[in-house]
Amino acid sequence: MANVTHASLTGADLHEPKGVATATNNQVYVADGTSSGAWTNRQHILISYLEDVSTAETVYIPIPFAGTISKVTSVLTNAITVADSTVTIKNSSGTTMGTITVAFSGSAAGDVDTNSSLTNNTVSADDFITIETNGNSNTASKLWLAVVLDRS
Repeated sequence: MANVTHASLTGADLHEPKGVATATNNQVYVADGTSSGAWTNRQHILISYLEDVSTAETVYIPIPFAGTISKVTSVLTNAITVADSTVTIKNSSGTTMGTITVAFSGSAAGDVDTNSSLTNNTVSADDFITIETNGNSNTASKLWLAVVLDRS
């Protein structure tokens, strides 16, 4: 057999990436930095915000692809006072997926809170979720939100 370098292979001699036979639809191979990797669902990050976490408010976030909401992370832009604000994540039928507590005690711009233990979190393409605050705190502060959608 001739000694042919892998880089010079063409056409029918090329092969699919390692493990592709067991990968499911919409998965991508992600390198782990130690000469290996794994097939994982494609993730999409959906960004939104609540104009003022200290005022009862709901934001609707469109879901472009079917999948699972695996995590919601928030970041505060200003200290809040008086009471914690509870942020509730719901699917389009109004069922709660989970909550995030934005604590007022010691709060400051840049405080990050995360919920990655969501339930009722399977979503359809061209659907939506809502994220709402109860507005229990005082002092106006925008709350940025990052919603992680694992595409199925």
